[in-house]
Amino acid sequence: MRKPFVFATAGLLSTGLLAVGGHAFLTRAPAQPSEPSESSEPWGSRPAPLTAPAAKVTRDGVSLAFDLTLMPRRMEAEQGSPLQALARVAVTDARTGEPLAGRRPLAWMRLRPPGEPAPDDAACKARVRSYLGGLLSAQADVDFNAYWFLTLNHDQTVSVINPQIAFDRTKLQHLVSVGGGAADWALLPDRSALYVTVPAQDTVSVVDTQRFVVTRPLRVGSQPGRIALSPDGLTAWVSNDGDGTVSVIDTPAHAVRDPVDVGPGPHAFGFSDSGRTAWVSARDATALTALDVASGEVLGQVEVGAGVTALAWSDVARALFASRPGAREVVVVDAARREVSRRIPVKGGLDALRFDNTGRWAFLVHRDTHTVDILDAASGQVAHTLTGFSAPDSVVFTDAFAYVRNTTDSRVTLVELKTLEGTGTPAQVHITAGQRPAADARELGRSDPIAPLPEGNGVIIAGNADRALFLYQEGMMAPRGTHLNYGREPRAVKVLDRSLREAEPGVFTARGSVRENGTYDVQLLLDNPRVVACLEWKVGQVPLDASLAKTLPLKLTPEFDAKRTYAPEETVPLRFRLEPTAGTGAPAVAPEEIRVLLFRTPGTWQVRTEPRRVADGVFEVDFRPPSPGQYKFVVGVEGRGLDLGRLPTSTLGVSSPLAAAVTSESTP
Repeated sequence: MRKPFVFATAGLLSTGLLAVGGHAFLTRAPAQPSEPSESSEPWGSRPAPLTAPAAKVTRDGVSLAFDLTLMPRRMEAEQGSPLQALARVAVTDARTGEPLAGRRPLAWMRLRPPGEPAPDDAACKARVRSYLGGLLSAQADVDFNAYWFLTLNHDQTVSVINPQIAFDRTKLQHLVSVGGGAADWALLPDRSALYVTVPAQDTVSVVDTQRFVVTRPLRVGSQPGRIALSPDGLTAWVSNDGDGTVSVIDTPAHAVRDPVDVGPGPHAFGFSDSGRTAWVSARDATALTALDVASGEVLGQVEVGAGVTALAWSDVARALFASRPGAREVVVVDAARREVSRRIPVKGGLDALRFDNTGRWAFLVHRDTHTVDILDAASGQVAHTLTGFSAPDSVVFTDAFAYVRNTTDSRVTLVELKTLEGTGTPAQVHITAGQRPAADARELGRSDPIAPLPEGNGVIIAGNADRALFLYQEGMMAPRGTHLNYGREPRAVKVLDRSLREAEPGVFTARGSVRENGTYDVQLLLDNPRVVACLEWKVGQVPLDASLAKTLPLKLTPEFDAKRTYAPEETVPLRFRLEPTAGTGAPAVAPEEIRVLLFRTPGTWQVRTEPRRVADGVFEVDFRPPSPGQYKFVVGVEGRGLDLGRLPTSTLGVSSPLAAAVTSESTP
């Protein structure tokens, strides 16, 4: 089982910390491991062995070991960029030494200021509680539990939303312009880059997911549409809808091969032979084309008939399934023999064909007839026909459920997969996600509007007409949370997960960015049994330029009195100075670059606004708190790498005039 999202469990974990007694603390300074060459393997693959001994601690019958390997800076990396580091947390039984699989460790690193003593047990627990709280003022220097929600928007942008920040609504961290209207996208398995197809520009935009900027456009064929990754993630396959070709991108180098002519019309992709063979259909062609994934060489063709709209591979059947809505059939192709083995009649209006995670159950989504057929790959027959949908158009799976989006109402239909066995009617649950149906949006989009959460027991749903995301956890009757998308329609959603993953039984790995040398306090939290431990790790191989780049390019100086007491419902201008830091050579900042966030803590009230210019380098926003309480003033300039929280924040106290007078009189 994967680790649960921190924001969903922070309260439980914090409560649990208070019950943990005698947490282990160990101070250790192991020799720093030598730098290995950075692997091109996906992050989920097994990491290379580390040469340095790990820092270890044993508590409550569990041994925790932590080690860190710095990666050499990539050749194309900018001067001053941080080093990437691979962290490894090993969890074993202290008595037997056996790995403890399926646990959910969390890990953070904090650079210890010079002269500060190592944290004791209480300080260690307090530090972990502060990280779990998600406050901007309590962020770790290196966080190995980070994840974001990415949305593909209607306005040529990708939103990056951080659900771990402890705001009830404002969680937008980055807004990436991809250079044109986006058709489809793909996240590389190592999570280093996001590919976005831009039909009007005949390009694929490469989004760096460390800095959240477009690093380059890749020129492909005419009007690129769908994009699919090979199972190993080393190639990306792009449908050039305008010229009948397919472009193949070598993802490690972001290099485009010569296009392959496969026939006119939009294309679909499937992969067989453990990902060694790519299958491509062209809607207006009568044959499927098989290509070698590594070389791009055409291996052969299989005549299936025109009008193929989707391809899906089944490990259970060891066959490729192709949907032909116009012919009202699904064609089964023997990939080894490269021949048609069966044609399965189905209803018309087939809009989606996709297998569940086991590869046995294929869901055939029919928008026009408001039905979903479920095909059993083991028998090659339609096992169930489900009704009660409202123009469904897509399906996404977790291990337990299929999630079918309805487009003419705001429901999402869950089909329990374990109930597909037998002849009975499969169990269905309908949940309402938002107020408006997807059909009310400008466009439905081509990419998945639902994404599984990393823990595997829930999803995030893009409410495109509501311009919001809805968080759903399995077992509930309604979404448990909402994230706004700031007026943008999210046509699709993905989860960018950089948290600790189980690379092998009991061994969890994650990557993070390290910018400074020094002694770090490593905080570890284990869920079962509940263990908090602080270790020490020394870093000494980060180039000096990475540390110098930590200097903020802008200096924020509040010109309002943060110590005064403000009154509810009173509008007060908050003036501040924001200028380039001396010696950086940065240009003056413009008001449209700045985002100011005012929010009450704790509470739900918040305002996100652009300031007005008062003078050169001097800006102002209006503050009108609705009620007594404590408020935060936060400034960000995302275009200059200053996300909300990197510049100093101010705390503003608000109380009624009567309360303020009483407090003043009682103060000696």
